[in-house]
Amino acid sequence: MTKALKAALAAAALVTASAAWATPSTTFWTPATTYTQPYLIPHLTYDTYVAEKGILQNTYGVTMGVLPFEKLQGEVGVDAFYPTISLRTNDFVQVNGKLTLPENAFADWQPGVSFGIANVGFKKDVSDYDLLHLTVAKTFPVIGNIGVGGYYGAGSKVLWTGSDAKVNRSGFMASWTSADIKIGKPGLDKIIFLADVATGKNWFGAVGGGIGLYFTPSIDVLTGPVYLLDENLYKANSMANTNFMWTVQLDVDMDFAAPKK
Repeated sequence: MTKALKAALAAAALVTASAAWATPSTTFWTPATTYTQPYLIPHLTYDTYVAEKGILQNTYGVTMGVLPFEKLQGEVGVDAFYPTISLRTNDFVQVNGKLTLPENAFADWQPGVSFGIANVGFKKDVSDYDLLHLTVAKTFPVIGNIGVGGYYGAGSKVLWTGSDAKVNRSGFMASWTSADIKIGKPGLDKIIFLADVATGKNWFGAVGGGIGLYFTPSIDVLTGPVYLLDENLYKANSMANTNFMWTVQLDVDMDFAAPKK
């Protein structure tokens, strides 16, 4: 291995600590969903990824719908990470955004289609992942929602270098979200199950899945395991130290509209 490749690999392992997933609308780990935050309703999130001997930094994010149209939706968001290696570089913020043609907007058979960008940082080779993603999804009776798509890492070559010292920028994404299991009791409105995958030997490649507990229609907790595919990259990182994490994700929609009478 050349000195340049060794340096790139070391840098990739180092900065992976600042790559905890930014929070556009997601399924579990990936943005492989055409769900888009409703217009002018802020969505707050707090995500943790922990293991017995490792941790990714906590994610604090807000995402909001920005288009008032029925047949074209859009959202933008910003995320901060703590604790993070990026504190040493004064850069711990990333932004995201996407546009969506909602499912059934033009015909009953039409799937939803989303295109967006996430993990846009402002420090070269530290947080500029610039993850482009495209998803097509359709909801089926009983089965639930199934999404397929792909991604491309348009940012720093260093940040998309895997443990094999190769630049791995692209991969496949897929997701599944079950139909709602209605509970309708005080303190628990419904339950869903969900899973997703992103291929690729890089920081983003992973398989995840779990359960979503909706205490109200606008407050939920998602929890379950995430298995990171490039295990050597994460195990080499002093903060992550493992490729298997357990995530707990708290989500709150803040709908300021007056209640309907």
